[in-house]
Amino acid sequence: MGGPGLEVAKFTFYVFMPMGFMVYFGGPGFYERYVADETYKFNAPPKMRVPTEPADISKTLDALKDAREQRRLAREEYMKNLDSQSPGVAGSANAE
Repeated sequence: MGGPGLEVAKFTFYVFMPMGFMVYFGGPGFYERYVADETYKFNAPPKMRVPTEPADISKTLDALKDAREQRRLAREEYMKNLDSQSPGVAGSANAE
């Protein structure tokens, strides 16, 4: 066995090594040097400008409502075509 000196050294290593890693890798200098640029590359700012004027907001809301209505109409048409193509299930109201 190593004795009490080795046990104290191991305990010190086991306690302070993770703390040292947290201080080094969690510090702001490490973040600025290695992480900040990569974060910007993978999470680029959005290309769409957020409207701030009331007129711009209303135009944007109208465009979003029109797009939602178009998607709803397309979905209803798709479901109507899907219902007309399906032969039905035995015992259901669509069965002949």
